[in-house]
Amino acid sequence: MKINGLKKRALWESIPCCCTKGDITKSYPLIKCDSCKFTECWKSVPQKDFIVNDDIIDKTGKVTKKQTKTVKEITLVRGSFEDVVAWIW
Repeated sequence: MKINGLKKRALWESIPCCCTKGDITKSYPLIKCDSCKFTECWKSVPQKDFIVNDDIIDKTGKVTKKQTKTVKEITLVRGSFEDVVAWIW
């Protein structure tokens, strides 16, 4: 899988975790710290090729052909801390 927009070390990776040893129930308010949120977003990025349904639609909006497509390349959309906001193919 080719991932466009990779960085050796993003800004968010230098933010320390301030949760109580990762147990969100012991922290107040009951939200994840920025480090945990950014880590969770990074883990949502696929690391291997994946298959999607790619239907061909005619001018009237009807599906004329069903096919599958293997996605081998994605591009990361980054936020202000160089965190992963989204990824597209």
